[in-house]
Amino acid sequence: MKVFFNLFFFFSLTSFSQTLTNDYIKNYKDLAIEEMKLYNIPASITLSQGILESSNGESILATKANNHFGIKCHTSWEGDRVFHDDDEKGECFRKYSNVEDSYRDHSLFLANSSRYSFLFDIPLTNYKSWAKGLKKAGYATNPKYSKLLINIIKRYNLDQYDNSNESFRRFYFSNSYGLPYLYGVGINYINKKKYLSLDLNSSYVYLNKLSFCYNYKLYDKIYIGLNTGLLYFNTKQKIDFGIKLSHLDDLSEKKRNKKRLISCGLNIASDDTFDSNSFIYIPTVSISYLF
Repeated sequence: MKVFFNLFFFFSLTSFSQTLTNDYIKNYKDLAIEEMKLYNIPASITLSQGILESSNGESILATKANNHFGIKCHTSWEGDRVFHDDDEKGECFRKYSNVEDSYRDHSLFLANSSRYSFLFDIPLTNYKSWAKGLKKAGYATNPKYSKLLINIIKRYNLDQYDNSNESFRRFYFSNSYGLPYLYGVGINYINKKKYLSLDLNSSYVYLNKLSFCYNYKLYDKIYIGLNTGLLYFNTKQKIDFGIKLSHLDDLSEKKRNKKRLISCGLNIASDDTFDSNSFIYIPTVSISYLF
C-alpha cells in the first residue's frame, strides 16, 4: 500500500509539473519567437532557459522580480535589484517591471557580451550546440546545465519554434526620405554585428546616387558606416565616398518585420582625377523604413 501511495504521489507531482511547463510554453513561446527574430537566439534555447531558471515561472526570483533567467546584477546593471541566496548568500539579481523586460534583457545580455559572441556563429536550428556553448561560456555553474536544457527541448519539442516561418529575417527592402536626397530605395542585409546596403537615391532635380554601404555595430543599435558609389551631379558622373552614423530601431511591436534607420553623414564627391579642387562636400540626413 505504501509503495502504491508513493507511486501515485510521484506521478501526480510529475503530471502537475508538466502542466506548469506546458502553460509556461503557451504563455511565452510567442515572446521567445519575437526575441529570436530580433536577436537571432533560438526560441528553444530562450524557452528552455526560462523554464529551467524560473521553475516554470514559479521561482522566488520570477514571482518577486520577474527575473526568468537568473541574471545577476553585475557591475553594469543600473536598474532595480533584489537580493537572493544562490551560489552565495544574499547575491544581487536584476529586477524587472514585467516578464517582457526580462526576456529582452536576456537577449541583450547574450548579444552584447563578448564571451557569448561565438554562439551567434551557430545556426538557429542547432540548439544542442547553443546549449553546450552556454555552459562553456559560463552562463551557469551546474555541470549538467547543457544536458538539462537539451532534455527540456526534446521533451517538449521546443525546437519546432526554431523552424517557425517567423524566424529571424536578414534581408530587407527599404524606402528612405531625407536631404539632399528626397527619396531612395534599397536592399539591406542585416546580422548581429553589421548591415550592408545597396541604395539608389535621388533629389529629383540635379543629384542622383547609386551607393554601397558597409555598417558596423558600435553599441546596441548604433552603427558607423563607410559608403562608396557613383554620383550624378548636373549630368556629370562623379565618384562618391563618405562616412555616416546610424541608429537602427526595431518596430516589430507596431508592424511585424519592420525596422527604422535614422542616419546622418558626410559624403565627398570627386571626378576621376581626385583633384581637391573638384571635391564636393555633401552633408546628408535620412530616415529609412525597412520591410
